[in-house]
Amino acid sequence: MTAIPDDDLQQRTLDLVSRVCQKDVTAESRFIEDLGLDSIDLVGLVAELEEEFGVIVGEQQMRTFQTVGDAVECLRALRAGGKDAA
Repeated sequence: MTAIPDDDLQQRTLDLVSRVCQKDVTAESRFIEDLGLDSIDLVGLVAELEEEFGVIVGEQQMRTFQTVGDAVECLRALRAGGKDAA
């Protein structure tokens, strides 16, 4: 697995979410309140993130996603070997 610098990981995540949601996105953007995603939309978005970064996000992990920043932190942990991805 090729290491992705933290800045790149965050920017690539922001770009992907922005492209999918067709909205301006920051790390503080909330999936439901700000981006208008429902649970089905979020599952689709997570599938795209999994494909982009070569990881598998568990259902329990996905339930913790409130903001785009939450997703970034989970992806970081998964890329680092899953130690902190709860």
